[in-house]
Amino acid sequence: MLSAKNNQTDELRRLEDELRAMKEQFEAFVNNSTVAFIVIDLTGHIVRVNDTFEHIFGWTADEAIGQQLPFVPDRLLPEFQQRLKTHSFTGTASEEIRLCKDGTLFTASETITPILDDSGQVTSYACILRNISDRKADERRLKVSEQRYKSLFENNPNAIYSVDLQGRFTELNPAVETITGYTPEELLYRDHTMLLLPEFKELSLLNHFAANPGTKQEVEATIVHKDGRLVDISVISLPIDVDGEMIGFFCIAKDITVQKQAEQLINHMAFTDCLTDLPNRRLFRNRLTESIETAEQNGDKLAVLFIDLDRFKVINDSLGHAFGDHVLQAVSERLQSCVTHEETLCRMGGDEFTLLMPNIQGAQDAIDMSKKIMEVIRRPLNVDGNEVHVTTSIGIALYPENGRDADTLMKNADIAMYRIKEHGKNNFQLYTDVMNEDAIQHLQLERELRKAIEREEFVLHYQPQVNVSTGQITGMEALVRWQHPERGLLSPIHFIPLAEETGLIVPIGEWVLKKACEDGQRWLQEGRKPMRMAVNLSLIQFQEQDLVEKIHQILVDTGLDPRYLELEITESIAMNNVEQVVAKLEQLVNLGVQISIDDFGTGFSSLSYLKKFPIHKLKIDRSFITDITSDPDDASIVSAIVAMANSLKLDLIVEGVETKDQQLYLHRLGCFEMQGYLFSRPLPAQMLEQLLQNWL
Repeated sequence: MLSAKNNQTDELRRLEDELRAMKEQFEAFVNNSTVAFIVIDLTGHIVRVNDTFEHIFGWTADEAIGQQLPFVPDRLLPEFQQRLKTHSFTGTASEEIRLCKDGTLFTASETITPILDDSGQVTSYACILRNISDRKADERRLKVSEQRYKSLFENNPNAIYSVDLQGRFTELNPAVETITGYTPEELLYRDHTMLLLPEFKELSLLNHFAANPGTKQEVEATIVHKDGRLVDISVISLPIDVDGEMIGFFCIAKDITVQKQAEQLINHMAFTDCLTDLPNRRLFRNRLTESIETAEQNGDKLAVLFIDLDRFKVINDSLGHAFGDHVLQAVSERLQSCVTHEETLCRMGGDEFTLLMPNIQGAQDAIDMSKKIMEVIRRPLNVDGNEVHVTTSIGIALYPENGRDADTLMKNADIAMYRIKEHGKNNFQLYTDVMNEDAIQHLQLERELRKAIEREEFVLHYQPQVNVSTGQITGMEALVRWQHPERGLLSPIHFIPLAEETGLIVPIGEWVLKKACEDGQRWLQEGRKPMRMAVNLSLIQFQEQDLVEKIHQILVDTGLDPRYLELEITESIAMNNVEQVVAKLEQLVNLGVQISIDDFGTGFSSLSYLKKFPIHKLKIDRSFITDITSDPDDASIVSAIVAMANSLKLDLIVEGVETKDQQLYLHRLGCFEMQGYLFSRPLPAQMLEQLLQNWL
């Protein structure tokens, strides 16, 4: 009996030890868990918490036990308490907002399970709670990312699609239809190269990634739209890698058809003359360079022809630039009829064309072509209902005799062409090394003269005009000089003839007019006595259709009173188409400006002609003054001119007066206004200041 009782006691101790061990294990498990364990009584007071509770909420066990639901926000407290009263917690997990000690809120995964006694009555609740804020944030970011991708995928104007390792479409966005004409459903699981032109098949994704695994591909290709038209696309492709394994490709395709067309247009404009649609200077030079390289490799010859239309400026000036453009178009058509597809005809600009003749046998081929061109161009042109006659001057340079590079050949052909211009035009000329050096200098001077206009290298010198009876300065003749950067100050004799030949006299003359008016107005504003600013007009300037308008605008811009501007024209201008000259002079006089005849006595004017011209003054040419005190003929001519001027009631001025004897003699003949080195040489405006200071 005693033995049985001892056995029972030992069993009881063993059970108690096991129970204690299990309890310790449970406590350890609970306290080391990543979730908070909370025991709540039926009134909502905390009975027990584990160690993790403090880590999640911030309250220690001592602070929390006995508190009534401190972790439930106030706005949620009534609902929680109601559920306690009604025993509605059933152990189902839910997501709730819970409160930390520091007042922050977080999202928790919460499970509340009732604790029952032996009779099945609820005595308390066990709450298991996990902070899932990070998970919720990750889920939200993932959702936002998915939504963003979906939005970008579905609303992107570019075609976005995926391709599997067999090259089949696996996913396509709506923009695919816009670019290809096919719906995503029509293309799904079909080979992605089905849209490519045959010559672009080699650009397939499979080919690229087989040769360059794991790399990005960027290509431009042309596809066939569902309606049959061609569409240029730019495609970026990336491999889709999942856990280190490539499972397909992600692609973005953009329609660049308009861009490619714009590029082609820009390229066409960059290398094509817009008026004639011929290659321009840039393209010609490129082709010439390529032809030289080929000729050097093969031992071939080639020729460069510079083709210039003779007296084309006359057509432009007389019939207008629009008509001139039509003439150039007609000429380009004639020239194209002369050349083969192997040759390159180009418009260099203005009325200049060039022709590249590769693979020639020798100079005779270029000569024969020149004769052919001259014959074709010589035939009358019908332009806008008008018959036009045009001739050409052609310069020829041969490779390799006249140059081994593009610049040298073009320069020498140009020089040869200008040589023809100097010797009567309407012919051709082969370049030779012994060609007149003056022609080369002439060409170089023209280039420098064009640059001088752009760089404003011109200056004005002024020569006073003096009334010898009163001693007063009555005017200033404006004389242009060229401040050449290398040759120094050049007088008009070195560049005005070339300016007139090339038409550059027009912009130069316009600059002289404006500068002279600006200086005249400035001197007036500084308090100087009024004086006329005398400016020479060349024949080419005078023939400009808008001459009167230009002069009027200059007077308006500078503010100079028109009566202080004197325009000098030569007798040769006055006698060239008298009726037109009279009409233009009357327009100028109506502006209020003064008109004088320069170099009078050297031309062929007569009293009957002079009476027709609305002029104010005659300027006796210096050639009659040099020997006037010793040559009776010069004295008689000057006396006759004085008499003529008096009879026509015209003012008179004498130029080229260099000695006191000349001044006294001319004064006795009735000449009172003079200019020349006796009074002052031409001076720049700043050096005239002292001279003007003495005449206030």
